[in-house]
Amino acid sequence: MRRADASMGARRIPARRIILWIITGAVLAFIFTQSLFPQSLSAEESGWLTEKVLNPLLQSFGMQPLSQQTVRKLAHVFEFTVLSLLLSLCFYGNPVKSAGLGFTAAFLDESIQLLSGRGAQITDVWIDLIGVAAGTLIGLLICILARTRKRSEASH
Repeated sequence: MRRADASMGARRIPARRIILWIITGAVLAFIFTQSLFPQSLSAEESGWLTEKVLNPLLQSFGMQPLSQQTVRKLAHVFEFTVLSLLLSLCFYGNPVKSAGLGFTAAFLDESIQLLSGRGAQITDVWIDLIGVAAGTLIGLLICILARTRKRSEASH
């Protein structure tokens, strides 16, 4: 086999893509790790964040405090928005791949909670899917804008 033939199949992956995949994996690991915490530890953690950080901040702007339950649900939406945004960027804005993996992660996240004794809830999967949809749409928009900009620069 000639050297040129052997190297034709190998493609160099840009460092920024590798870093993006590593960050995506870290976010997914964070989400899954949080689901392994027992209910008491998870409640303690979110209670501290709610009472010591979020509610004082909201009240300083004249807003009503949030319940711990609301903060927990918003945290899920945020986590899955970030995850799906990263997945969208990893897959160049392919919404089928990013949303599909985001849905799979949401399903697995609730399944993991069974191991920690917290129990899984279908409503939590739906809440996670709100984040998946938001992150996928934001990622798709970013990719469309980047492609449009690239085409515009190439034509000038």
